[in-house]
Amino acid sequence: MKQFKMRKINLLLLGVDSQSAKILLEKQAQHFGVILEEKDSLLCVRENNSIAHNGLRSELKEFCAEVVALFGSKALFGESLSQIALSLLKAKNLKLTTAESCTGGLLAYQFTKLSGASEVFDGGVISYANAIKQKWLKVDSQSLETFGAVSESVVGQMTKGALELSGADIALATSGIAGPLGGSAQKPVGLVFISVQAKNKGAKIERYCFKGTRTSIQKQACESALLMLIREVLESIP
Repeated sequence: MKQFKMRKINLLLLGVDSQSAKILLEKQAQHFGVILEEKDSLLCVRENNSIAHNGLRSELKEFCAEVVALFGSKALFGESLSQIALSLLKAKNLKLTTAESCTGGLLAYQFTKLSGASEVFDGGVISYANAIKQKWLKVDSQSLETFGAVSESVVGQMTKGALELSGADIALATSGIAGPLGGSAQKPVGLVFISVQAKNKGAKIERYCFKGTRTSIQKQACESALLMLIREVLESIP
């Protein structure tokens, strides 16, 4: 039997995790003959190999149209979270900057690995040491002493400082404990604070407790930061 190349597309339902999205859309997927698979924060939608024919199946297009009809602007399609974020930033002509501690440049790489990144990303700061947070991002020394680098206060100042340093329209910052060492009862390994801040607006900060290896925690922090960025661009920036 001749084998046909399957076509696929990745879907993000804003505010809905991939597992819940799969459950919500299972009935529509069966109706249109497509297969749903969880892929980190995204849902991979692909043709069913047993019924696929040459070219892009109309059922896949119709499934996507059905999802948009059901969820409107909360349904976003793209190759990855960073690609979706990049497209949104381009569409609104926005510049992004990053200020990273625990992710050590991995967040910036989510953009620079993509073609067209230079249209939205001029650069970022890896402020791993407290001295760099103070000198480059103007983080207050008292905040570092009182709350520590891994804190809501400090990560909020990191986005503020990054915006002032870069002149960008929106900033993302991460500060956390990726492990395997460095955790405590008060601040365990996997604790990460992430801030997103648009120019002339206040920082929006979220606290996460991730599980897994150092690499896994860094990856989860980047995914969560990208989701926060996407929400901010869609909900707060005209």
